[in-house]
Amino acid sequence: MIRAVFFDFYSVWAPDRFSYYLANAQLIGPEAYKDMYEQIEHYYSGVLSVEQIAQVVSTKLGHPELNVKQFILSESSISPEIVSFIRELHAHFLKIGILANLGTQEYNLLKQFNEHNQMFEAIACPMTINPHLPLLHKEVFAKAIDGVSEAVGDCLYISGNPYYLQFADALGMPTIFFEGLPKLRSSLAHLLT
Repeated sequence: MIRAVFFDFYSVWAPDRFSYYLANAQLIGPEAYKDMYEQIEHYYSGVLSVEQIAQVVSTKLGHPELNVKQFILSESSISPEIVSFIRELHAHFLKIGILANLGTQEYNLLKQFNEHNQMFEAIACPMTINPHLPLLHKEVFAKAIDGVSEAVGDCLYISGNPYYLQFADALGMPTIFFEGLPKLRSSLAHLLT
């Protein structure tokens, strides 16, 4: 029985800013992609600030018009439809968590949002657990699951990233590929009955 639902951040709560730029880096070549991917991972581990990652992306892609404004998030970046949906899930007595790659900016945004709205029982990311670990590590997932005090099989993971879902599935966690809120509502209605 599903007792807790974990959401990825990008693709569910806010548009994934980095995947677009990584796709552009792939067009330049494998080295450019690899280097930018590594820099984004440094951002997620808290080593690089949002200003620094904006500079990296601008330089690597040769787009001087890109600046930190394209990367700054605020509460208005969070999908209001998802917020409303989370409130509906709370009405079903489900615990809610975030399990995602988060930079300092994303983590602080969610933490502040949670202080005002009391929506999450857990916000888990490598940066706050062990910045040397990738998101797809048993320790990161275990810490998230401990945060909601439920069994792994009772925690659902929702993400638009198939690699994240494969990893969660291998741990015994049910998953749903996020393809928009209408499909998610339909999938969850089936699982919750």
